[in-house]
Amino acid sequence: MKKLIAIVLLAALTAGSGMTAGAASRKAGSAAVTSLVREYNNKQGFETVSVGGLGLGLVRVIAKAAAESPEDRKALEILDGLNRVVVMEYESADPETRQEFAAKVEKVLENSEKILEVKDNGETMNLYGTSSDNGERIDDIILFVPQDCALICLFGKISTEKIADIIEMNK
Repeated sequence: MKKLIAIVLLAALTAGSGMTAGAASRKAGSAAVTSLVREYNNKQGFETVSVGGLGLGLVRVIAKAAAESPEDRKALEILDGLNRVVVMEYESADPETRQEFAAKVEKVLENSEKILEVKDNGETMNLYGTSSDNGERIDDIILFVPQDCALICLFGKISTEKIADIIEMNK
């Protein structure tokens, strides 16, 4: 399942360009997810990596400088609209706390726009986000894989055009 995440993420992001304006009104619960991450951040078995605007700016500069080809530099433009990335892994938490956290995440996201759901060998990966009215971007993408005990949040705006360019380059 973990190997599918990158491929599915790119495919799902391009799917957002066809969403209707009505879907844009159903925002992913970004604030609620952030609050939940804060609540569980210091609990036993939870590991969190949070990279803010300055950190992402440094990552962008370093990654673009290290890119070996113009195609690689173009692909890294996808990071331009992000202002924060949060990754939470909780596989080391006790089973009861893992179930509790997963249930709370699902509750927070139950009325959010689910962009994509992938089921593979008994595992489910859910991708939530909000498409702009014109479909030119996707905001605040939340990737939740309860069986892998992973929550990945990409906060900011991601251009669907840049995603399409990356996919086109990799054909």
